[in-house]
Amino acid sequence: MLLAALTLTVNVLYAGSLVTPMEGPVSRALAARGISFEGESRGSRELANLIIAGLRKPDVVIVVDPSVLHELESRGLVARSWMLGSASLGISTSLCDREACLDKLFNTPGLRIARTDPRLDPKGRYTIEATQMLLGKRGEERVLGADDNPAQIFPEQDLLVRLETGEANVGFLYSTEARARHLSFIPLPGAASLSNKIRYYVAVMKNAPHPTAARLFVDFILHGEGNRILRAAGLQGR
Repeated sequence: MLLAALTLTVNVLYAGSLVTPMEGPVSRALAARGISFEGESRGSRELANLIIAGLRKPDVVIVVDPSVLHELESRGLVARSWMLGSASLGISTSLCDREACLDKLFNTPGLRIARTDPRLDPKGRYTIEATQMLLGKRGEERVLGADDNPAQIFPEQDLLVRLETGEANVGFLYSTEARARHLSFIPLPGAASLSNKIRYYVAVMKNAPHPTAARLFVDFILHGEGNRILRAAGLQGR
């Protein structure tokens, strides 16, 4: 149990797809327990790059994609890790509202698509993979263009804002992002939802600056109110 009498700080780097619950109800619930939440959200690969380069020294990291976690572990940077939950890939758009319209949607000219950089964020890589599964390689290139198409790529933490302001009319999102932000969400059909791949992991880092707060945070996010908050935001069972 977290103790309200404690005054602690926990520094957490986390996947940008969790920005809404982490900066809102998670942060507030920790503050009520006397724990100050210092969070930073980016694409999971970008977070790992910052840690490996020594530019960030967090207590805890939450990433999507086991390969990102395994790289941190292989470098001896992780004390212990746990699977946190899963999500599926889909789109948020105001142009249609059901899976049956996807074929027509992807053939609509002038789409303003928002997706993340596949070099920095697993979701960007999953977006390309899933679109190829649905449309084939040529269809994927027609809809998305180059892998690093600058007209479509935005930082993960900015993706939702692009959709909400209308700068983009189609966004590739995890189910967690859409539900937490109350956005429309059409899961990609069948295996293209990649629900068997999209996994969140939480890890306490070796030599964490605030080890007591790190342990309390992980208990909170795995078993306590933090877990209930993330489930309400769309995170699925471990």
